[in-house]
Amino acid sequence: MASRYDLICNVNGGSEHKIWRIKVRVIRLWRSSYFKDNNNKPMIELVVLDEQGGRIQCTVKSIHVYLFENSINEGNVYMLENLSVALNSGKYKPTMHEFRMFFKRETRVTLVEDSSIPLYGFSFVPFVEILNETKDDRRLVDVLGVVTGKGNLIEFKKEGKPCNYVVIELENIEGGLKLRCTLWEDYAFMFLKHLEDHPSESYVVILQFAKMKNFKGSVGVSNTTYNSKLFINANIPEIEDFQMRLKSSDSQQGIQFSQLSDHASLTLEEEFLERGVYKSIADLKEVTQNSVFVTIGTVKDIESEYNRCYRACKKCSLGLKLDGSMFYCKKCVTHYSTFVTIYSIQLRVVDETDSASFILFDKEASNFLKIPAYELRTSYIAKGGDKNRHPEEIDSFKDKKFLFKVQVKIQNMESIVPYVISISRLCFEDNIIASFEKKYQIEEVALIQDNSELLSQFTESSDPLKDNLSVSCDNGVDTPNPLLPTGKTTSNMDSSVIKVLHVDLAEYCGNASFDTPSKCKGEIHSEQTIVRVAVHGDEQSAKKLRKVIKEEKN
Repeated sequence: MASRYDLICNVNGGSEHKIWRIKVRVIRLWRSSYFKDNNNKPMIELVVLDEQGGRIQCTVKSIHVYLFENSINEGNVYMLENLSVALNSGKYKPTMHEFRMFFKRETRVTLVEDSSIPLYGFSFVPFVEILNETKDDRRLVDVLGVVTGKGNLIEFKKEGKPCNYVVIELENIEGGLKLRCTLWEDYAFMFLKHLEDHPSESYVVILQFAKMKNFKGSVGVSNTTYNSKLFINANIPEIEDFQMRLKSSDSQQGIQFSQLSDHASLTLEEEFLERGVYKSIADLKEVTQNSVFVTIGTVKDIESEYNRCYRACKKCSLGLKLDGSMFYCKKCVTHYSTFVTIYSIQLRVVDETDSASFILFDKEASNFLKIPAYELRTSYIAKGGDKNRHPEEIDSFKDKKFLFKVQVKIQNMESIVPYVISISRLCFEDNIIASFEKKYQIEEVALIQDNSELLSQFTESSDPLKDNLSVSCDNGVDTPNPLLPTGKTTSNMDSSVIKVLHVDLAEYCGNASFDTPSKCKGEIHSEQTIVRVAVHGDEQSAKKLRKVIKEEKN
């Protein structure tokens, strides 16, 4: 005769049952501590599932952890006997059961074999039910959908501690509804690593035990710190069935992977004063991996020769490649018959530490200009303007201080300029800029025109593809020089700076072409100079020259 056991749906706080006996699979196990107590081990929390799909939360209190921590593992089936029952009143509820159960000293745990109980016990909540919520809901839900959009990894500090998250967009099949999903910390890194290691045309995701959150009037889901479980294109029936329905769905061609805006729901104050991680321009240039930061600086020039006008994907804004009569987007892995035209502007930005070239795209530029930048350029060209120059309206950026949210993308660490810095959000509100400067104790730096020109000259090449090396001399002779890049001759370069460079290059590199300051006035890019010194001289020479140039900048 089979052993008697109780079903989870029958568990209650009544007196008719003194001893509860349930046969369940542990579908989630985590440790948590509500109180900081170094003398006790963190509690063990379980979500268990029975053969009829009932779920209930069980807890092993700290004082009993040593009795059970080696007896219970996630995924196994157990007979649990003699547990106490209490109301389910936690902040976030992984089950909708009215009650929860607690292990006691007398609780018995027996490992059993039973394949009739599902491995995961998903209970998917329709998107429409989540989107119709008007306030935060304390229940934890399971969601399933295909990824149709992804934002960048966002880094910020909260109470001095670094935090990271990425926002993705999930879509169901039948209703075409989209749901915002925020992945925090390890879940964000797990998702991004999967995308990097397993390229695919589509990504079907399950987030189990997700919490619902109302953010600025829009309800979405996110992982919790301990409970949630993330599945990405996993070989499990629920995802395989969704993928089959996705392939046969009429909307398959309409589901594409796109880049989400990082600031869709954030105010400027939240973006720059609360969540953004600040780095100076000098620190941005030391970054070795793709990252997002906020910084502050003054635009000193518009580098017109590097402005670009290109055909872009309507969904992700990536440049398109002409393929016959169609346009191909390698990010969306799709051919399109139409496109949008994007005009990018290259700005030279300076702060008190260094200067760099930032790429500003049409959308953010238009917020400042109050008119699409591409329209300005189209009108300018139609009136006979030089296509290698820019409309005069764009000069309004010059000598203006901004807060920038930037994405630093590493292209090739072996190149002279290994990174590209692009602007994803721009702030020009004086009160927010003043608050930012106060928060990070940024001092106003007086930059007269001559010094700002020198600062622009003593930086890396504004185009990483340019690598022509020579020096222009005012005696009418162009002297080839393996140490320096091509530069435009300037008649107003500070002779004291020329003298310092003359002495250093002559002393450390034996460069005979620097005879006297008056015979060599050219544009010199310090980063390229240092790289070439390191190649043709030695690393110690490069370090000494870097120090001299930085001192001269200051």
